[in-house]
Amino acid sequence: MYFVIVFMYIVIILGNTDGQQFLSGINDISVLEGESVTVKCFIQGTLPESSAISWWKGDRQLSNKNNILIEDSRITATLTDFPGTNKITYLLVISPSVREDEGKYYCRIISDNNEIRSEIIQVTILRKPSDEYPQCIKSKESYIAGSDVKLSCISELINPPVDLSWTRTKTSISDQDVSTDILDDIVYKHLQFTAKNTDNDETFVCLQISEVVPATSNCTIANLNIQYIPEVKIRHTSVIFAGSDSILFCQTAANPPVRKFSWTFQPVLKSYEYATEGQVLRLLKPTISRNGTQITCKAENTIGSTIATTTVYILKEIYVKSKDSNNKIDSNVENNGRVEVDINTENNADNEDKVSLYVVIIIIILVVIIVVVVVIIPVYYQCFCKTRTATDSSGRELYQPTVYYDTRDRVSNSGLYDRSLPRLPSTGHYGHWRHSFASQVPEDLDVQGYTYIDNKNNQNQNTL
Repeated sequence: MYFVIVFMYIVIILGNTDGQQFLSGINDISVLEGESVTVKCFIQGTLPESSAISWWKGDRQLSNKNNILIEDSRITATLTDFPGTNKITYLLVISPSVREDEGKYYCRIISDNNEIRSEIIQVTILRKPSDEYPQCIKSKESYIAGSDVKLSCISELINPPVDLSWTRTKTSISDQDVSTDILDDIVYKHLQFTAKNTDNDETFVCLQISEVVPATSNCTIANLNIQYIPEVKIRHTSVIFAGSDSILFCQTAANPPVRKFSWTFQPVLKSYEYATEGQVLRLLKPTISRNGTQITCKAENTIGSTIATTTVYILKEIYVKSKDSNNKIDSNVENNGRVEVDINTENNADNEDKVSLYVVIIIIILVVIIVVVVVIIPVYYQCFCKTRTATDSSGRELYQPTVYYDTRDRVSNSGLYDRSLPRLPSTGHYGHWRHSFASQVPEDLDVQGYTYIDNKNNQNQNTL
């Protein structure tokens, strides 16, 4: 709550001996609804007991000195005399303020049948828009394409006035389509345009802006219902061959939805030549004699009906043409509906496929050979074939022989005894122990040789 103080200094010199006068210098007051209003006037001079001072709003008296003459607990009046200054202050306080407090206020002094008035002070109550505004209104629940659409956004006629504006999601709005009306303290912002099919399901938003409210409020009209007759197109495969079934589709866009489809033919087809199911038409093994037949689809809803017509071209057969300078398939309907295909073009395509396959096979073979030569053979040689080498203290490379060791432990029939073996049960002799091994001579010799040692009961036999 805050106080807006307006000092009323009105200079009117009275013609009596008391010499009361209002000091001039006045400002109008503007406060937000609900806040306090304080109106003040200063008087130069003294007021005798017989003088009467009062506050007035228009032609209605509000007070007499400090007494309030109306039944309104929000209003107080205070008359204060400043000793030694020869000045008097007269206050009128309204708290809290309401919209009805807006108006023209002034002070009046009556003394010895003489009357003086202060200048008029305009009190303005700034008003916030009510929470129930803005409101969006449609003139109808649904519109037919081609008719006029009228949308209205309403709010209160208040001070300061609100700013209303229309927006839509898909396209912009022309200023020529917008108008403003004021009726019974209500502001109307109208949006008028001619309905089109594309306006169906469109969303419109009305924005409200006020100087005394920081936030923007709005209302919305969503999914505008624009009804229109069906839009029809016939879809089918680009090529229809004689003797093969073909399907035609009646594609539509409508609001409300299509409730009935019908098919007609020129010339008329026999009942066994076609089958229909709503918006689907099936041509049953058409003959070449039906080439050029006009087929019409009619779609109907509650608004009206629309037709679409197409001409079907039936191709009789496919034959091969030996040569075509352009190397293209002839898609024109010629020679009783036959399609001509360039044999050279097909052969070239086949040859290109074969060449591509050969190239792939060759590349695979080369990759395998490279892997074998570069990777597998060196790895095998390194791991299994290369002789390990070592060096002595002088750094000379020493060749290490490849050694193999073969045990030959068996019982001997000789008369020697090896007491490390058990006695044979059959003869009563000890088993004969025999062991042999061989090593390869280093490879740097001119002639390779092998050493074979046969150890028989600690008796060695060497062979080179």
